[in-house]
This record gives sequence, C-alpha cells and structure tokens, in this order.
Amino acid sequence: MQQKLQALLQQLNTGLVERETILKTTLLAVLAGENPVLIGPPGTGKSLMARRIAEALAQDGSDYFEYLLTKFSTPEEIFGPLSITELKADRFKRNTAGYLPTVQLAFLDEIFKASSSILNALLTILNERIYHNGAEPQRVPLQALIAASNELPSDQDELGALYDRFLVRVFVDYVSDAGLPRLFEPTTAPQWSAATQLQPHDLQRIHQAAQAVVLPPEIAQAIQRIWMLHRETFKEDRRESLSDRRLKKIIHLLQVSAATNDRAAVDLSDVLLLKDCLWNHPDNAVKVRELVLKTLRSFSREVPVDAAASRNAPQAAHATNAQPIGKLHALVKGFQGSGTEHDPLLIDTVEHLVDLARPEVGQKGYHFKQTEDLDCRAMTTWPTIHFKGYYHGNKKSIRLKEGTKLFKKISESSISNLLLSGGLLAEESENQSTITACETDDSLIRNAKDCNIYNCRTSNFLIDNIAINCSISFCHTKNSLIKQYADHCKISDCLVTLISNQLTEEVSGISKILKNKSIIERCFVICDKSKNPLKSDTSYLSSALRIRLRSEYLSGNFSGIVSTSKNESEIRNCAIGKCTTEINWKARIVAKIESNSASSNNISIDSNPSSSDKAHDGESVSENLFKQRYFENTLGWDFDTVWMWDHEKDHPVLRQVGVRADTSGTPAAPAQANTADLLTQQIRANIWL
Repeated sequence: MQQKLQALLQQLNTGLVERETILKTTLLAVLAGENPVLIGPPGTGKSLMARRIAEALAQDGSDYFEYLLTKFSTPEEIFGPLSITELKADRFKRNTAGYLPTVQLAFLDEIFKASSSILNALLTILNERIYHNGAEPQRVPLQALIAASNELPSDQDELGALYDRFLVRVFVDYVSDAGLPRLFEPTTAPQWSAATQLQPHDLQRIHQAAQAVVLPPEIAQAIQRIWMLHRETFKEDRRESLSDRRLKKIIHLLQVSAATNDRAAVDLSDVLLLKDCLWNHPDNAVKVRELVLKTLRSFSREVPVDAAASRNAPQAAHATNAQPIGKLHALVKGFQGSGTEHDPLLIDTVEHLVDLARPEVGQKGYHFKQTEDLDCRAMTTWPTIHFKGYYHGNKKSIRLKEGTKLFKKISESSISNLLLSGGLLAEESENQSTITACETDDSLIRNAKDCNIYNCRTSNFLIDNIAINCSISFCHTKNSLIKQYADHCKISDCLVTLISNQLTEEVSGISKILKNKSIIERCFVICDKSKNPLKSDTSYLSSALRIRLRSEYLSGNFSGIVSTSKNESEIRNCAIGKCTTEINWKARIVAKIESNSASSNNISIDSNPSSSDKAHDGESVSENLFKQRYFENTLGWDFDTVWMWDHEKDHPVLRQVGVRADTSGTPAAPAQANTADLLTQQIRANIWL
C-alpha cells in the first residue's frame, strides 16, 4: 500500500507548486475518515486540491459534491430540494440524490459562513454520518468532508462545535517568491490509472489494517505528555481546548498513518502529525508544533541503524523505501532536514537564508547547515533577523551588501565555519552565544555580551564597539581586537597585525580600555608596513575596506595592548613585535594602570621606541632573542597546538584560525557511525512527513 500511495501523491502534485505537504496532510485525513479544513486566502488552489483528491479516490461526479457557501446559502443548496410528492402526502422530505447526504467526498468552501439551519445538519453528518431527512434518519456514505475558509470562525459559541469536527487544520498560503517562476510553466493534469487511484477495496484494506495497528506503551506515554503539556501551556488561553472526542479521533489517525506506511505499530513519526490537530487559533500553531517536536525528541534516542530501519519488523518496505540521507521530509516548510544536530535544516538559497527572519524558523533552536555559496548583494533591504539556534556555515560564503548585518541579534546560539563578505555577522550577541571558525573581510560583531569567540579571522575589528563578559581566544584581526572597551572579559592567544586605516585617534592592539577583572594573556601585536596590503590579493575584501587599507601607517597615539587597565584587570605574558609603521607611541604594553590592575611578564622587541616613564613597556628583548624558544620558555606559549613560528615574517602566528580551524566540516556527528537518531530515521520512512 505504501508504494501505491507514494505514486498517488506524485500524481496529485502534478502541475502544482508548493502544495506537497498540504496534499499529504489532507489525503491522510480523508483516508482516516476525518475532516480536514484548509485555511488560506482566495486563489491558492484549495478547491483544485479537493477535486484532485476526489479523482484520486476514483470518485465520479455522483460521488463528489462541491459548493461555495455564503451567508445567504439555504439548506436546499446543500442537502437537496424539498420533495413535492412527499409534501403532497403531508411529509417533509428532501430529494438528496446528488447532494451532500449521498456522496462519499464533499468540498465546502467558506464553511464558516454556514447558516444555523445548515450548521445544525452538518454537525450530525460530520460526527455521526447521519442526516435527518424529515422524520427519518438517513445514513450518509461520506468518507470525509474537506472544508475551506479564508478565515477561522470568530463566533466560538455558535461555530466552535463545527470547528471541533475538523480534526486536521492546514494552512494554504500563496506561492513563495522562490516558487513564482514555476507558475509560468504550463499546467499539467494528473494521468490517473488503476495503479495510482484508490479503489473502494483499497479503502477497506486501509480500514482493516488500521484496526490491527498497535499503540505501543511508549507512544501512548508520549501522547499523554503532549496532551498534558498542551493543557498547561494554554491554560490561560480560552481559545484552546482539547475534547475527548478529538483524542479518540487522533489515535485513529495515527493508526491509519502507520497502516499506510506498512507498519504494524504507531511510531514517533506518526505522533508528529499532532502538530496539525492540536491548535484552534493560528497564533498558537507554531507553539503547538514546537511542543510536539520537543516532546518527541525527548522520547527519541540513538539506536543502531539496522534497528532504526526495521523498528517495526517484519515490514520490509519501511526500510527499503526510506529516503537517502539529505533527502529528508522537512519538518519546517520549505526546508530539507528535521532541524536536529545530526539532520540539520539545509540552507542552499538566499530565500532559505532570509527565512531565518521568520520567528518560527530562526528563533526555535534548530540546527542549520549551509550547503552553497550565497550572494545576497542584490538584496536592497536586508530583513531583521533575531537568531536563536545553531548555524554551521560548512566553509561556504555569504556575500552581503556593504554595511549589512547578517543577524540583528544572536541569542543562545552557535555560529561556525562561515565566510562572510561585505558586512558584520551580527549587531549584538547575548546569552552565551558562541562564534567559532568564522572569517569576514570587515568586523565580526558590533557589541558582544555573554559571548564566546574562538578561531575567528577579521580584516577589521573583531568587535566593533564593546565586549562584556566575553571569552575570546585564537583570533586574528587586522585592526584592534576590540574597538572601545573589554569588561569582565578573558582574552587569550590572539594575533593582531595592524595594517588598517590611517588613524587620527587613540588606538590599542587589543582594546582601548580593560576593566572589571578582565584578563589578557599570550597575545601578540605587530604594526607592519613592510608589505603593502594592496599589492596582495584583496579581491575578497569589501571596496570600503580596500580604500581604508591604502594608508600604510598609524598616526594616532598607540598603546600596544591597551591604553588603560583598571578595576583589578591584568595583562600577562603578551608580546609586541617589531613595528615598522610610523607610530606615536603611548606605551608598548599599557599606558595607564589603575585600581589594583597589573601588567606582568610582557615583552617588546627592543627596536621599538620606549614611551614615557609612567607607561608600562614590559621587558625589552633583543631581536636576536625574540624567537620561539624565548616565547615558549619565558612566556609559556604553546607552540605544539596553538602557535607556530613564521620564519619568513620572524614572529609567531596562529596554527589554525578561521574556517581552517575546524576539521570536521560537518555538524557534530553521531558518536558511532552505525547509529542514528530514532525519530529522524522514522521520519525519513514516513510518507506523510
């Protein structure tokens, strides 16, 4: 049955754009005998999809009914006209032939505009499959009623009961900008055949198989937990409620999902379908989806690949029909992948990147992986992206229009292995975000708070303003590491090669001000004019930065490490290399120390001029001794894993920095190659996800 349904779904999608998920969800509801409601603006293909599903079920015109309701619609238009013959016999009865009470599949557009008289009859039909035709109850052969509406009901008192009859709720939106070109292609209709259409005996087989499907105890426990979490989450929202009737119908829906996937038991992937069943108001749809997914992840586990593929043996098709890695059914609309560490959402277009501006995408803690270089310079206006999640750049590039900030804010996030050009990675960071192995031809971030930054390379400042409560290590910049001040920061093993713009203001290698118990250790600063940066390859730099680099000297007052250190801060084991640029020296190490701060065991090559008596210049070391041996033995630098000596430049450099610092090339892999996440494996094999 699974293979036949896959072929049917392919036919259903013929000539349609971005309607695959909607058709899957709607068809599953119909097969389960449940009523789906499609919610969305006019002109999005809702009626077309309903007709195609009717064709898929091999329904001819006599078995399908369709109508657009208005507030003026009468019961005669839906249930049939009154029988004149019966009226003459003093009986109230309708001729229902060809109308809703006699068909197997129906589509009612603008369902919530139904009048009270239509509404009362629909309630009985939808729930009990009975139509009271006069004094006689009439059995209704209805498999399902597909409803559509441009909006959800506002009158909960009158329409709440009707809305509850629709177990599955599906959004239908306009085609995205990325899909627009496909609308210009000629529309083609499905080519139905006995091999793809579902016959009455197929529906009977599905019904019988679903009755035999087992609900394992751990699945029942997961559903109960979701149910209780839903009630707790929405206890203050009167719009949201879960009826006992809905729970019974949901269990049956999950059994049908398992049966149509040729399984004998419900698994975690089936339970994911609750995301379309447990919300009443659209404002809560995303919350419900996250609640369901988070709960299911807590029930998932790492299992051997063979066990994951054959979770419900002996159904061999469950394994053989699984899609290959990288072709997963998306849990987020428009993305491949499930958003987990081992199965991230894939970013391969500018549209995918821009989608991070949607809170339901970019602020839910998902794992993302970029798979293509992206050129965003044509974007005249960049969206405001508040990011919370994990972004693996995969050593791919993002080219932005100059002055653009990729993220407005990153919070509780991890960004790694990204090449950035034309703009900053983020305006600000907070809540223990981590940036690792990234490179940019400008500054990395403007304001960093509660941020960890490792193995990054920039052609301007690392932090273009201030850093508060940050840990910074193994970074290389071509301007000051931090433009203004470092507060409660620890900075270690960083390289600064000052070849930046002509400066007319005070500048320091690491930061102007160091305060509040901040620490700088094992950092190296050099001002180098010996090599004109414009003569090297600068194609990767922004034009603005290339202009700034035309100056080969610093004319402002210069302090090697910081200008002022205060509030119990400390500078130790740092070094200033030979500076060939014209500099107005303020201090080799730190110009001013106050408030119990300290400068200890710092060195400068003796060819650098001494500064004033009040400045802290550190130890002067002869050029002949300014070698790796001295750094290792006197300053305690690690030349095995962190630093190496560049014999051409005759000074220390970092072994690995930028994207080269990451050797994995992929998001964190499973502990064992022969294991996989159970939920992810089951989602791959589920044809409805």
